[in-house]
Amino acid sequence: FLLWKGKLSIQISCPLQSGNIQDYNVFWFQQKPSKSPAFILKHANNGKIDQSSSFGARFVPIRDADTNAYVLQIQKVQTDESATYFCLAEGDYFQTAVSGSGTRLIKPESSDVHALCLVEDFYPGLIEIKWSAAGKDITEGVTSGQVTLNGDGTYTTSSILTVSRDFFNSVNPIQCSVSHESSGSKTERKLPTEREGEVV
Repeated sequence: FLLWKGKLSIQISCPLQSGNIQDYNVFWFQQKPSKSPAFILKHANNGKIDQSSSFGARFVPIRDADTNAYVLQIQKVQTDESATYFCLAEGDYFQTAVSGSGTRLIKPESSDVHALCLVEDFYPGLIEIKWSAAGKDITEGVTSGQVTLNGDGTYTTSSILTVSRDFFNSVNPIQCSVSHESSGSKTERKLPTEREGEVV
């Protein structure tokens, strides 16, 4: 794409491979070279939009029922918004979603895979999310989201793991572990690999 500062509005489409887009929450992220993915917004399945303070109202989420796709509209695109944009869909509590290389503006294709570990509706707001592969902790390529207060007094947070596609497919299992410090509970979720046909 050619970007004219302040002139062009674009739409980035992210088709859902299975299921109905109306049933899922969708998260949009932006990734610039050599930087971790940055959270843009969450478009909940009830229509509510939770937007990061780092991204303004020019970033508008749309659900396109005709193509069963999530769409991110960026109005009046700025020059420094050349990046990779990708979406992650989340359905049930503590569901892990995996995306492919995303949609790139200007930049060449990426070989990275991004995994989202989302934890919702917990209380109190003290929680720890860790990533591991083959039993060893992963600390590089991890972006921790903020713990946000929900309207009902519970909390939501997330963590994103960015790894190379080769690493993702060669190490089994890659796992997200969540520990709720106050209750002492721990939950683990393994990520499917592309060989299992789960990467969208």
